[in-house]
Amino acid sequence: MSPDTAKQNPEQNESMIPIDLSALGLGPSWVSGPAEKVSSGREGGRRDNRDRDGSRPPRRDDSRGPSRGPSNGPSRGPQNSQRDDRRGPRRDDRFSQRQEEPAIPVKVVSTGFFPDDAKFEALGEAMKKSLITYELFSVALLILDKEDRISIVIRPADAEKNPQATLSVSVPDSVPFLTEAEAVSHVMSRHLDKFFDVVEVDVEPPKGNFLMVAKCPQTGVILGSPTHHNYLKSLREHHSRNFPNGAFDRFKAGVEMIREKEVIDQWVASMSKRKEYAPKDRKEGEPERLESLDAARGFLLAFRREATVISRNQIRFPGRLLAEMPPGVLRDNVRYALELQRHFPLDTANGIRGRLRKEGFHLYKKGSKGITYACGVRRKCRDPQATFSDSMQKIFDSLDKNIGQQTKDVVLSIAGENADDEAKSKVLVDLNFLISEGYVAKLHDGRLFAQPVLSSQAKAKEEAENDAEEK
Repeated sequence: MSPDTAKQNPEQNESMIPIDLSALGLGPSWVSGPAEKVSSGREGGRRDNRDRDGSRPPRRDDSRGPSRGPSNGPSRGPQNSQRDDRRGPRRDDRFSQRQEEPAIPVKVVSTGFFPDDAKFEALGEAMKKSLITYELFSVALLILDKEDRISIVIRPADAEKNPQATLSVSVPDSVPFLTEAEAVSHVMSRHLDKFFDVVEVDVEPPKGNFLMVAKCPQTGVILGSPTHHNYLKSLREHHSRNFPNGAFDRFKAGVEMIREKEVIDQWVASMSKRKEYAPKDRKEGEPERLESLDAARGFLLAFRREATVISRNQIRFPGRLLAEMPPGVLRDNVRYALELQRHFPLDTANGIRGRLRKEGFHLYKKGSKGITYACGVRRKCRDPQATFSDSMQKIFDSLDKNIGQQTKDVVLSIAGENADDEAKSKVLVDLNFLISEGYVAKLHDGRLFAQPVLSSQAKAKEEAENDAEEK
C-alpha cells in the first residue's frame, strides 16, 4: 500500500497505545511509563574492559531487593529503594554507577542466561502488539530483571580441559549441585518421603551406665551417648538429614554434651524405638525394610538412581530455583554471573537474537556500530525518490528537525497549540500509520525517530549488513 493512498482506521490508532508490560508480570518498574533517558547499554559505547573478564564485579541495584546476588554494597536508603514507576533508569544509573565491590567467588562453573519459554512468548506478544521499538539491551535487561523469567545453563569451569567433568541435579526438584554426593544428600534431606514410608519398630533399649549424651545445638535433638556403639552412625544420619552441605567434622565438633540424668534417661527410653524405611513401589528382589538412613541412601543409588540423581556435563534449570539452591560456591557463581549480565548484558543480548527472530521480530542497527534495535515491524528507510502526503512529510520534517520528540510534541508542532481535536487526530492517524509501516520508530520511553533517507545503493548495503547480522 502506498503511503500516499493509505486509508487509516481506528484499529490502527488503538494498536499504538503503549502496553504496560508490568501488568503482565513481565516488566520492571521502568517499562510502564516514560523515561528521562533510554536505559539501554550500548554495544558500541565505551566501557571499562575489566567488566568483560570479570576482574571488576558489577554494581548492586538495591531496588531489586536483598536476594540479588553476592553484592554487599551499602543501602541507598528508603527514598531510592522504591523507584518511581514513572521514571526510567538512566544509563549512568544502570550501567556505570558502582557500589562497594564484593569478593569474586572461585569460578567452578560457566554460566549462561536465556529467556524462560513461557515468559518470553508472552513478552514477545505484548511487544509486537505495542509496535514499539526496543533496544536489544533493554529486552535483555527486561528478561534478566526477575529470576523467574530466565533459564540458566551451567557447565563445569574446566569442561574444555576435562570433557568428562560433570555436574549433578536432584531429580525430584531439578536443583543443581557440583557433585553427585551433594545431590543425593539433598534428596535424602528434602524428598525422603517420595521414596520411603517411615516405620517405627520396638527394639531392646541400650544397656550400660551412660554419663552424658550429645545434643545438636541447632535442632535440639539428642544424638546419643559417645560410649554407645551407634553414636557415630546417629551423628552421620542427623548431619545428612539436616546439614547435608556442611562439613561433618565441623558439625561433630560443635555438638553439646549434656550430663543431666533426666535427659540421659529420656534418650535411653527413646532408643526402645527405631525408624526403619520401607521402599515405596517395591519390586521383587528389593529389600522390604532398611534399618538406617545410610542403608536407604544405598538403596536409592542401587534401585532408584534415575529418579534420584542425574549427572551431565551441562545442566539447564529454571531461574526460580536460585532461591532453592543451598548456600555455597555454586550458588555464589551463578548469582555473580547474573549480576555481571545485569550490569552489562552483552552475552544475554546476543543469546536472545535468534529467539527474537523466531518470534517474528526484526533486528537492525543504527549505523554500522550503533545500537541494535528489535521491533515486530520491519524498518523502512525513506527512498530519496519516494513521495509522501503533505501531512506525512510534515511529520518527517518535524522529526528530522527535532530528534527524539514525544508524540504530543509532534502533534502540537504540526496541528498547532490551539488546534481542535479533529486536527490533532488527523496528525495522530498519520503518525501511527508511519509507525505501523516502519517509517518511524517509537521507543519504549515514547521518543520518536524517523528512519533515515537512504539511496537504493545505501539501502541495499545496509539491508545486506542486517541480514548478515541476523544469520
